[in-house]
Amino acid sequence: MHRRTLVLAALILATAGYTRFLSDVEAVPLRRPLASVPLEIGAWTGVPSSLEERIVQVVGVEDYLLRTYRAPDGAAVSVYVGYYERQAEGDQIHSPRHCLPGAGWRPVQARVVALETPGVNGGVTRANRVVIQKGDERQVVLYWYQSRGRNITNEYWAKVWLVVDSIFRKRNDGALVRFIATVPKGGDPDAVARRMEAFVREFLPRLQEVFPA
Repeated sequence: MHRRTLVLAALILATAGYTRFLSDVEAVPLRRPLASVPLEIGAWTGVPSSLEERIVQVVGVEDYLLRTYRAPDGAAVSVYVGYYERQAEGDQIHSPRHCLPGAGWRPVQARVVALETPGVNGGVTRANRVVIQKGDERQVVLYWYQSRGRNITNEYWAKVWLVVDSIFRKRNDGALVRFIATVPKGGDPDAVARRMEAFVREFLPRLQEVFPA
């Protein structure tokens, strides 16, 4: 994409009038429902859960996956994928940076990490890794935006590409992909993150199979 196009999209975004470009886009469905992602991922076994209908309405997703995967030793990873066939004003991907503080969690560490993911996202998936805390509880969160073949970690650039693709590709489908693991009391967040990232590498190829091209 030409640099001037990105600059133009950034300027449109800055005017706060970008939502008018979101109306003339096609809905792009998943290849298969998210529920078709296997419950067995390597040695991990998933247990499905569900959101309250009022939350689904607020979030605005067309499909979502909410599961807890457990390893034989009891390690657990919570997985959420929320997919939007098209994004419009009021129905756009919600950033965890805004949602988690509202639930009482505060970030204590945050950085972007690069995960080797052969066959997915060009072999490297970039993710926001955030350690959050509420009282004496800590969790490690990994998340990013999977949008029209792109792996995006920055909320602002996600909006820029939303405008660009709405104008030039007539589509703006996308997903929030998020993983959460609890840090045991006295545990090492980095060790928890490494274990979770190993699961992510196994999970992503199966998730990628349901996303549109």
